[in-house]
Amino acid sequence: MNVSLEICCYSVESALRAARAGAQRVELCAGRPEGGTTPSAGYLHEAAFIDGIQILPILRPRGGDFCYSDAEFRQMLYDLELMQELGFPGVVTGILLPNGKADLHRLSMLKQTAGEMEFCVHRCIDMCDNSVIMLEELIELGVKRVLSSGRKNTAIAGIEMLRELNEAGGNRIEIMAGSGVNSNNILQLKEVGLNHFHASAGKPESSPMIYRNNELSMGKEPSSDEYDRYEAYEEEIRAMLQQLNT
Repeated sequence: MNVSLEICCYSVESALRAARAGAQRVELCAGRPEGGTTPSAGYLHEAAFIDGIQILPILRPRGGDFCYSDAEFRQMLYDLELMQELGFPGVVTGILLPNGKADLHRLSMLKQTAGEMEFCVHRCIDMCDNSVIMLEELIELGVKRVLSSGRKNTAIAGIEMLRELNEAGGNRIEIMAGSGVNSNNILQLKEVGLNHFHASAGKPESSPMIYRNNELSMGKEPSSDEYDRYEAYEEEIRAMLQQLNT
């Protein structure tokens, strides 16, 4: 089976770097502190013109849990229609019910709206009540790929669950390991049978701003540096690909 490396990108610049470095796919996100939220319309328009890599936007109206209000779900439908109009080949999303089970009704509505787009599910499978049962439901729904950390904070910590999900899915669905994946541990994940990987491969880079007012913070996290930007690191992407291809 072919291996693939997906890079989680929070800017057009990072997506361009992922393409140059040879990654197979980008998960396009806004809201890095929230773990990824739906990109804005302008962001989507810019990213739609990037060549040489498959780009799948995340469809997640806010950070936090995956139980959405009616208004949030309508927002998801509108955003998905825009993604489809712009020609993105797929979308990454997920919805849970208050009891922790997959919201199959709403997921079916999103999949129907997505049409021929690849329909992929993010780490809400790690937040559900039973990942193995949800995996079977997603397979029946026709989901292409699932991103999981094996119900732990990192893929390495959840490696045994990832192995179980990969064996349960077989050739019916792609299980993609994500969270904390890097060139130092990607082979350890591959050795248990995983073939698809998700990484941010990023590092902070200093802003080009010369004048800096260090007396205030625009963010809610006082520890954050207003003058750092988190971008994909091409050398790390190439290092992971080299590990996978040797």
